[in-house]
Amino acid sequence: MNAKKSNKNRNIIIGTVVGVVLLIIGFIGYIVIGDLKQEDILRNEIKIISEKDVTKDRYNNPIKTKEDYAVVEKAIKEYLDDYAVTLQNVMKIIEDKTIINMLTADNYQKDGPDFKTSKEFLTNTKKTLSEGLTKLSNMTSTETVMKNIEDKKLDKYYNDLYKELMLNGIAEKDFETAKQYLQTAGNQMNNLLNVEEQVIDLLIANKGKWKIENGKIVFQETATLNKYNELCNKLG
Repeated sequence: MNAKKSNKNRNIIIGTVVGVVLLIIGFIGYIVIGDLKQEDILRNEIKIISEKDVTKDRYNNPIKTKEDYAVVEKAIKEYLDDYAVTLQNVMKIIEDKTIINMLTADNYQKDGPDFKTSKEFLTNTKKTLSEGLTKLSNMTSTETVMKNIEDKKLDKYYNDLYKELMLNGIAEKDFETAKQYLQTAGNQMNNLLNVEEQVIDLLIANKGKWKIENGKIVFQETATLNKYNELCNKLG
């Protein structure tokens, strides 16, 4: 009788243990499947934004994942969006018609001979352009890209996932595209702004010795005319 009762109790205990183990396995399986699903969602989101044009688009799409995956997704999207906005602002400077029209008879007549508006514009533009280019350069470095996720204090798995998606994926393509554009355009713009400032300074220093006639600038002294032409020739 006692043996039967003992066996019955043992079977109950074994059944309970098995049930708990199955419950734990099921819970772990649920977590693993859930994680895999979240990673799939993240990778799909990154694929979607990787098709954007960093020179035209924004990356501030809604966050689709949850928990730590959401932290990774948000870090990537916010970083790329900040980079895109900064790049596009730099491009606006480069394409600003005020720069193109700086050395025209119309501007000379409107803003000369003191050129206060032109001088202020050139000073602010050079400063803004320099800050934008410096920021973009810093943002393309591996250290800066990784610091963005390391500051979140996530597990190594999520840091590695972020690194894979950013440095070996979307950012690699976008950063390279932007870098090629900026290297050329940035140098050209700095040269243009510097020469324009030199021309404006020349006109300020020689005010009263030049005037606008029939839509053209006319100088009283040949030396000043030669210096003006020399500077303008630097623009190609």
